[in-house]
Amino acid sequence: MLNAINAALAIEDVGNALRLCAERLAVAPKDPDAHRYLGQLYARQGEFDAARTAARRATELAPNDPRTWSDLGRVWVLSRDWLAAVRCFRQAVGLDVNYADGWHNLGAALKQMGEQERALSCLQRALAIDPMRDETYLAIGSLLIEDGQLDEALWCFERAAAHAPDSSRARNRLAQELSDRGQVGDAEALFRSSLTGNPDDLDAWFGLGHAMEDLGHGELAPTCYLNILQREPGHGLALGQYLSLVKDETEAASWVTHAHQALGRHETPDEAKALVGYGLAKYYDRRGQYAEAAQASLTANAARRRKTGPLNRATLQTRIDGIIHTYTADFFSERRRFGIGTDQPVFIVGLPRSGTTLIEQILSAHPFMHGAGELPDLARLAVQSTAGGKKSPWQAAAVLHDEMASRGLAQEYLQALRRNASPDCPRISDKQPLNYFHLAFAALLFPNARVIHCRRDARDNALSIWMENFNADQRYATDFDDLAFFISQERQLMAHWHDVLPLPILDVQYEDVVSDLDGQAKRLLEFLKVPWDERCLNFHQNDRAVQTPSRWQVRQPIYTKSVGRWKKYREYLPGLETAFSNRGHDGV
Repeated sequence: MLNAINAALAIEDVGNALRLCAERLAVAPKDPDAHRYLGQLYARQGEFDAARTAARRATELAPNDPRTWSDLGRVWVLSRDWLAAVRCFRQAVGLDVNYADGWHNLGAALKQMGEQERALSCLQRALAIDPMRDETYLAIGSLLIEDGQLDEALWCFERAAAHAPDSSRARNRLAQELSDRGQVGDAEALFRSSLTGNPDDLDAWFGLGHAMEDLGHGELAPTCYLNILQREPGHGLALGQYLSLVKDETEAASWVTHAHQALGRHETPDEAKALVGYGLAKYYDRRGQYAEAAQASLTANAARRRKTGPLNRATLQTRIDGIIHTYTADFFSERRRFGIGTDQPVFIVGLPRSGTTLIEQILSAHPFMHGAGELPDLARLAVQSTAGGKKSPWQAAAVLHDEMASRGLAQEYLQALRRNASPDCPRISDKQPLNYFHLAFAALLFPNARVIHCRRDARDNALSIWMENFNADQRYATDFDDLAFFISQERQLMAHWHDVLPLPILDVQYEDVVSDLDGQAKRLLEFLKVPWDERCLNFHQNDRAVQTPSRWQVRQPIYTKSVGRWKKYREYLPGLETAFSNRGHDGV
């Protein structure tokens, strides 16, 4: 019976599996295995009351069998009652301390409850019992990523893929992590391998599409997303990505209609509306249909804002005021011996969509430069430095009292910065835009580093952010008034850094770069003290992977069509101009 049920589940034939359970219970009503399987099947269908009844019956019939308790716990997991699930999994491992499934399930449930250390301990216990468990390696890897232990997480994903070579889930998770670390070519190969084994693997199609975007293969990426849509037409993320890239209007026509229908349906989830709306807006913007693009963006941002909420302006104001009050010129003077003396790091900061990717692309074309992309490591180390206390990450520099500790943190950051660079590269850039919040921390780790601050017309910058599908955590991105406030706070903080930060800061205006590439490129290289190289003017020929929303723009020769772009939307988005007029912005 169990083999027959498993065979039915392997082909997603839940109806046949239920029939087999019913047949078994008709002749053996006290079979605990039939009851525990029935509980799992009901839970998969969302019939949680029936599922709990069946699973509890299994524990009554076989109270000393850890599998019955573990399966009852899994029913509680599917109904998202983590505390009840944990109680069941503990009962299972209490009955058999060598029950690897129980330890794995307990660790996974504890992770959902935020009990990270205890979760890791349980998962490690499962591996000690069964070192070949690919699912456990994946779960540990995810925990390690949350803790910032990226190298260790990558090792776990590699082990998962090695122990389950036929598991596309393990392979895709490894591919995603490699992609996040800038190893996009390796990720592409793994996604393709998954698709060779299973052409219907939607995660692999999406990962491959994203890799094609990062590598600049604009003609291939839409096909990947289209493969998803042909299998799952309601896949909002794939539809949004497809519309943002597709160039053939005839090919796209039916999907544009599909997008409008999805946006018009009340039952479409807000996150799906946001994803589809952002993609549709790009589709219309590329064709100069600004009224339609504006309407799609309004729908997308309204949906995203309903889901995430507005910017907490008071919290941001408190953060900026705290940074300005804490980090004075005297603060840095008293800590002038902190950090290490290398001048290799170059921090490219500014608002998102302010030209940071363009600047890194220009610089990375130079043989003495390497662009590391948007690294999470400076912020990660700031969080790590304040862990266990009641301090916020922006206070990481203030709580760093030990010179040796500062050098240890600097070495850890350098390891991440140099990951994909040649060993003798004189300059490596980190273009995480929001690192401007952490420049005090950067100055204590690297007193000889340099900072490039990217600026852009505030209204163009705001419009570009507002029309982009940013991480949901960036709550300022959905409303022009919030954006005007956020931008004014960035201007205030950067003015403060100019006054007190011991690191040299070069302001670079986006509009100046696109109007005078030669002059601004020479200015940048002079600031970084590297010799002139003509290759910087042909930055668009650089074949490095680019993993930001500006990936397509920086693969083209310099152009000026984005300057004053907000004026094309003035008629359709009056709130944009009003938001900045109310704050007295002069446009730069």
